[in-house]
Amino acid sequence: MRDVDDEDTGRRRSKTERRQGPRRPRTGAGDERPTRGARDKSVRIGATRVGKGVFARRRYPAEAVIGEIEGQIIDDPHYGSDYCMNIGDGRTLEPAAPFRYVNHSCEPNCEFDFFDLPDAGQTDTRRRVFLIALREIKPGEELTIDYNWAAASAIACRCQSPSCRGWIVDPGQLDALLARLAVLPSPDR
Repeated sequence: MRDVDDEDTGRRRSKTERRQGPRRPRTGAGDERPTRGARDKSVRIGATRVGKGVFARRRYPAEAVIGEIEGQIIDDPHYGSDYCMNIGDGRTLEPAAPFRYVNHSCEPNCEFDFFDLPDAGQTDTRRRVFLIALREIKPGEELTIDYNWAAASAIACRCQSPSCRGWIVDPGQLDALLARLAVLPSPDR
């Protein structure tokens, strides 16, 4: 996810938010933020056709904070893994379960968003990452995001959504990826 700083609030704004204007994150149960360290029982890990996935145990309204993505912060701009996410400033978050298993979809129902917030009782802020519903999510529904990978990292997509791009790639880089693939020699030549 590409983000820009919001200098007035000290938090990161998502690509969706820049399209729709500012919003205030909310949980499904009011305006309180998720409690750090508490294991969220409102989601579960389950099997999918591509491995593990994360599923809602309850309803979430659009723009609800589903949970905080916690894990190990790696201060190495060259670090990479199957699950890590860039959180800016050369740092990477290696997410812990359950949210490390959020799968890609070309029609996602969630997005990650970054906020620079203090922990409870603290004054210093730190970058925190939350999973936020893009639309209403029903119990039992798999939680998905659009990975928006660079064309150089693209792999074939298996999301099977009606508008699947065929590749896990940033939509803005899809044409360049397809053009590059068109000039590559086929394996049968």
